[in-house]
Amino acid sequence: MRLLASTGPLFARPLDWALGVVAEAGYDGVELMVTQDPATQEPERVAAAAATEGIAVPVVHGPFLLLTRRVFGTDLVEKARRSLELASDLDADLMIVHPPFRWQREFHQWLLREGDAEAEEQGTRIGVENLYPVSVAGRPVRFHRYTEPDHLRSFRHVVLDTSHFGVADIDITAAYRRLREQAVHLHVSDNRGGGRDSHAPLGHGRLPLASFLSEVGEDAKLPDGPRASITLELDCRRYLDDRSALVGYLRQEREKCVALLDGAPAEEVLGRPDVVAIAPGAHEDDPDQPTVPPLNP
Repeated sequence: MRLLASTGPLFARPLDWALGVVAEAGYDGVELMVTQDPATQEPERVAAAAATEGIAVPVVHGPFLLLTRRVFGTDLVEKARRSLELASDLDADLMIVHPPFRWQREFHQWLLREGDAEAEEQGTRIGVENLYPVSVAGRPVRFHRYTEPDHLRSFRHVVLDTSHFGVADIDITAAYRRLREQAVHLHVSDNRGGGRDSHAPLGHGRLPLASFLSEVGEDAKLPDGPRASITLELDCRRYLDDRSALVGYLRQEREKCVALLDGAPAEEVLGRPDVVAIAPGAHEDDPDQPTVPPLNP
């Protein structure tokens, strides 16, 4: 099973530096997050950096974040098409998109009717990722179209994000079972609760990742079973100023994931039961809070 790390959490550092860190941590490749940095947008520069650092780029995440809303233009269909071209030029077999907002009908219809055929012409695939409701005045409001498993049933290829399902308070294993035949890729991280997309280290949240990953691993062993690849999409900010600590952190999380895919118990790998009422890391740093200093400056 292919196990990748996302360059998204490392966007504040040069791309070649990020690729080198992921390679040293022992991953099978990277999921390239397209950002404002031209080095992530130009296939020749990405390919050259990947060759130098000795790592593959099999997955491209298009620039669908708020911070990248103007990258490749603001028209979502054209943004997706340019991202498909980049994926094709890199021989990546998957390009990931975020769901449109509920009022963005043109992109929604393109994904349903034309996107897969255009991706196939480019020799790649489109993976549609789940997002989550946003808390407004203490109440969840669904701005994005696809936040629940059934919202993704119409798509040929889907990308399931465990932290996003955690924010939406959706059972990650039930969601995987519902979509296992369409789930070509998984974004794996823990979630601390509180309505925040924490992308926490494995075991530092409240998600039942041991049973979830064990089931994914068992499916991968079946002759004709689903073979979703995995990206560990983790908050790395506290380690960005200490390269050796960052490499160690990413290696540690990779090793946890491999052990859980092999069926190791949560207590042994994560140091907590698989099902918990309160996340062990509920009061730790997350993306909505200030960055803390490196643990080993």
